[in-house]
Amino acid sequence: MALSGTCNARADMASPTRHDIEISNSITGIYRVPYHLRKLNEEAYRPQVLSIGPFHVQMSFGIFRDYKNSERLQTMQVLKEEYSNSFWQRVTAESENRVNVEKPLPTIPEQTMKQIREFYGGTITLNDARLSKLALEDAFFILELFLRCHSNIWPSEDPMFKESFLLPTVINDLLLLENQLPFFFLEEMFQYASPMYSGVLSVRQLTFEFFKDFNVQNISHENSDVKIQHFTDLLRTFLLPQSLWPSSTQLPQRGNKKVKLLYSATQLQQAGVKFKVSSNKCLVGLKFENGVLEIPCLEFYDTTEALIRNIMALEQTRYIKNGYVTDYFFMLDFLVNTTKDMDLLCDNGIVDNYLGDNNEATLIVNNLHKNILWVGLGTEYCKLCESLNAFYKDRWHIWKAILKQDYFSTPCTTASTMAVAILLALTIIQTVCSIRQVL
Repeated sequence: MALSGTCNARADMASPTRHDIEISNSITGIYRVPYHLRKLNEEAYRPQVLSIGPFHVQMSFGIFRDYKNSERLQTMQVLKEEYSNSFWQRVTAESENRVNVEKPLPTIPEQTMKQIREFYGGTITLNDARLSKLALEDAFFILELFLRCHSNIWPSEDPMFKESFLLPTVINDLLLLENQLPFFFLEEMFQYASPMYSGVLSVRQLTFEFFKDFNVQNISHENSDVKIQHFTDLLRTFLLPQSLWPSSTQLPQRGNKKVKLLYSATQLQQAGVKFKVSSNKCLVGLKFENGVLEIPCLEFYDTTEALIRNIMALEQTRYIKNGYVTDYFFMLDFLVNTTKDMDLLCDNGIVDNYLGDNNEATLIVNNLHKNILWVGLGTEYCKLCESLNAFYKDRWHIWKAILKQDYFSTPCTTASTMAVAILLALTIIQTVCSIRQVL
């Protein structure tokens, strides 16, 4: 919704446009992480320092008796209020310069409040006044944080600037599934509060800049095919090729075929499969051709498991029929049965493990799919599994691999093998010649 000024903006907010109604009809909601997933690793879904949206606020009010969570989130609340006030001071200063009046806090119209409630699955117990205050405060905090990162101008006493751990922790908290605001609301607030940025800066641009380290494919914020429901949804989109984006009109065909890869990475290597890190930056770009399995590089950090679990929880509640990231980790789980399998992937550059322990990375991969509803792999992955299974069952590939491993693995063994072969050939020739002389 394009806004031209303060007065017009207030009028626009009071009556929903046709675009607003289309947004409302398209909202499918963010749901709480199901208990059967949460119980496996509760910390993966809890924000460490920053609460955004109503889910964890309700927890802090005691509805879920989560006092520990409440205490650690309250510490950040003071800074969040400071950021929110700072953003509003930007807005007020702009208004005073232009029309010489103090700009009042916006009143979220009834239609927008309805859209916000529809965005969250389940019952939100906060009344409209409390939810409105919460949504405005969280939106202003995020927008102020984005603007400071964009300009790289920080007050000298800002903890985000002084404490090296804080900003990376906040970034990860903003990607958790239960810690989201509707993206359309962020855009609406930015346009309403700061019309001076209209045509110069957008929330999309700020968002892409803020999460640039996760944008492995360097997708442009100007790409209109990228539809953003919220930040977790955007993180998932960063990992998928364009043909798999939620906005794509023709997604690849999927069925309920439950094909499994029957052999681990080390077993496949013993059968002659070569592993190669793919130049493809999207996570799901696996390819098997001419005996070479190409897999995109996956980096394991301390926060990787939590982010993966949140994306998979999103797919379980929002994209159950299009769980492409879930498919990828099913494939990885097929490949990794033991630490030796993880060692093999690390040695080939397919996994960059910054955890310091390949056994820990192996346990993470093997535990990701516990309690995940498996509706079958995508068509391409089914074909990939079938091709790899067939390759392994071809006995010629196994014999060829054994010969290469035992007799041609190094220049020294190759030379020895060739010498033995030549000696054996000469012996046979000599024997044949002796027999012919006798005859």
